Amino acid sequence: MNTATWKSRLSAGGLRPVLCAVGAALFLLAAYILYFHRTDLWHLWLPASGNNDEVIYNRQLAGVLAGGQPAGVYGYNEGRAAVGHFGGWGPVLFFLYAVPGLVTGSGVNAMFWCNLLFALAGWVLFVCGTRLSAKRQLLAAVVLFVCWYPLQEVFSGTSEPLQFFLLLAGLGAASALQRRFRVGWFLVLAAACALTTVTRAYTVLLWLYPIVLLWKRHRRWALVSLAGAVLSVAGYLVVTVAMTAAFFTQNLDMQAFSLLAEGKPVQAVVYGFTKLGTQLAYLWREGIAPAARGDFRELGITSLLLLLLLVVQVVGLVQDARARRPVAFQVCTLAVVVVSLLGLLEMYEMYAMARHLIMLIFFLVAALACSHLRGLAVCLLLLVLLPYHWQTVTLPTYDGAMDAQMQTVSAALAQREDAQQSDDPWAHTLAYAFRDEVSHGYLYAVPGSMGIQFDQNTYLTDKNNPIHSQYVMTSHGSETETRLLAEGWQALVSTEDLIVYERPETGV
Repeated sequence: MNTATWKSRLSAGGLRPVLCAVGAALFLLAAYILYFHRTDLWHLWLPASGNNDEVIYNRQLAGVLAGGQPAGVYGYNEGRAAVGHFGGWGPVLFFLYAVPGLVTGSGVNAMFWCNLLFALAGWVLFVCGTRLSAKRQLLAAVVLFVCWYPLQEVFSGTSEPLQFFLLLAGLGAASALQRRFRVGWFLVLAAACALTTVTRAYTVLLWLYPIVLLWKRHRRWALVSLAGAVLSVAGYLVVTVAMTAAFFTQNLDMQAFSLLAEGKPVQAVVYGFTKLGTQLAYLWREGIAPAARGDFRELGITSLLLLLLLVVQVVGLVQDARARRPVAFQVCTLAVVVVSLLGLLEMYEMYAMARHLIMLIFFLVAALACSHLRGLAVCLLLLVLLPYHWQTVTLPTYDGAMDAQMQTVSAALAQREDAQQSDDPWAHTLAYAFRDEVSHGYLYAVPGSMGIQFDQNTYLTDKNNPIHSQYVMTSHGSETETRLLAEGWQALVSTEDLIVYERPETGV
């Protein structure tokens, strides 16, 4: 083997992924510093965050790392899954997070560090599959920085970065299969499609890539992909119905599907178009129109960003088709985004739409990096010229007084857990009175072996609603505390900001 060949193989097989990971890490560090430069960068502390989803993710991850699943149960309003002890999204999400969690541990910032590892791993897989040049990588990174919202999700304790990782892995593998079929890349793509579908159903559309790209020359593998799509949707249904605790209220509108199931297709179509019109009117009224007046809200900005990227994608597709270049990859991208968007508008309420639009923005930027360098450059130029400002976010930083109270609560609960003899999971569960005057950040003090019931305070104050949990965390002088005292609950630990009660009997 000559020197040139040796260097080429080293670059492709070993050095390239390392350099890619180092470059991605430096970019994330630079973005973190540039965006959060107004605050204390080096003392990030998620208990002070305003996002209450983060603590529920963190503690379920801690439960998986501690014993395979939490000993207590997660849920809402004293609800629980039919199988297992997990709350929203079911167990698959947290088993996946447990992989980088073995490195990060289960501390309060564990999800943040897991998300950074997912971002780095996803980018490496993406670049290895697409073989992006350094210039294309830099251009895509700068576009993501200017869009900002996807990167903002990376610097958090939410679960969106896992979806980013799976999207990047899927796009990278699809690009590799477009060049040449290899079983290894097919398995990467199939795994990415299956895992993202099981954790977020509408991403089943990613299966279009292996089905469409392999249909002519590798029909057998395309049929395997079709079967994989069906099985992964079935997996989602099993996880959702049996292994996921129901949220406070049903936040998905399934009325159109219900009408179809009842044999009323005309009514289903009418309802669908009516709902779509209502959603688009809301989007214009509360998002796009205010942005046109200079009132930049998250919904409006994300809508405009997605629209811009979508237009560039369509223009690129038309140009490729006219030039008789292969367009299967671009058609799949457009179908995934458009159908996903229509489905989201039909099923989700607009207050929850922005985070889904952010995922589609991330997906389009990555897809354009694969197929349309000029289109991505045009996007960057237009994004720089658009007169909008970023929505600033305060970085949660260390709070010594809060930490001291958390340590007190954690020690008291850990002592009771050590003495607890019951095998009933409710005996290892704490109910949190949501909307009482106690920060959800104190839930980070709950030992990883325990479960958490995220209960509305109005649920807990109603004596007709049973409380199954062994412990309840609430604020001093709350209506929740009044009920607990009336029913004989005993104070376990009290701090300046909260009080934890334990049910009077020794068992549950």
